[in-house]
Amino acid sequence: MKKLIISALLPFSIFAMDKTICGMDDRVPSSDPKVGRSLERARDKAGCTVTLVSNSCAISVGHCAATFNVIEFNTPPSTRRGIAHPDPKDIYQADKATIKYKSNGQGDDWAVFKIKPHKTTGLLPGQAQGFYPIAKEAPAEGTLLSITGYGNDNEFERKFAQQNNIGPLTEVGGVYYGSHRPAILNHRVDTMGGNSGSSIIDLNTGEIVGVHSHGGCYGSNKSNANAGTVLQLHPEFKAAVENCLATE
Repeated sequence: MKKLIISALLPFSIFAMDKTICGMDDRVPSSDPKVGRSLERARDKAGCTVTLVSNSCAISVGHCAATFNVIEFNTPPSTRRGIAHPDPKDIYQADKATIKYKSNGQGDDWAVFKIKPHKTTGLLPGQAQGFYPIAKEAPAEGTLLSITGYGNDNEFERKFAQQNNIGPLTEVGGVYYGSHRPAILNHRVDTMGGNSGSSIIDLNTGEIVGVHSHGGCYGSNKSNANAGTVLQLHPEFKAAVENCLATE
């Protein structure tokens, strides 16, 4: 298991949910062009994760809303000096006027927004990078999930660079501070600070079933799990995505 490193230079919201590793850290470097890194400022040392669901629409989580400004795709490995930035053609600006979100904890932490056409190429991000489809049905327990994002790491090349991990969905629906929330999704996929907003993808279908937001995996105890929000079981989140897609 790797130790979470917290720097005073990093936005608090990234670490507020204390993302966690489920047993051993099995994350591997990845290069998914449909998954981007969001930064409040281009000079920031870390940010959150967003995923394209159409030519211009992206999803993430609400506690990352402050980072929805600079959106980077096709990011290179990090260096000893920090994160590395991609070619300018892969850097976009979020359309802040379109941001819709909630940040109310497990099962109610989500965001939807549009990304502007590239100022030089004129392309929308989905035209250049592609995008993921949204699943029509909620996932079942035991579904194998894939999560790609920009989590923290002890190895400098991987620190807030894109990585992927696979693991099972352990439970749909749960109790959060005494209240039942049907859209909570518990999973045992490795994540760390910076993975906030990562799309949760059904490995079998390649379709999005939710977004990752909270830690909870502590060691190899399989009763513990990380958490997110099931898109298909959250009416407001689902409507926000559908409304965004309708503007394409």
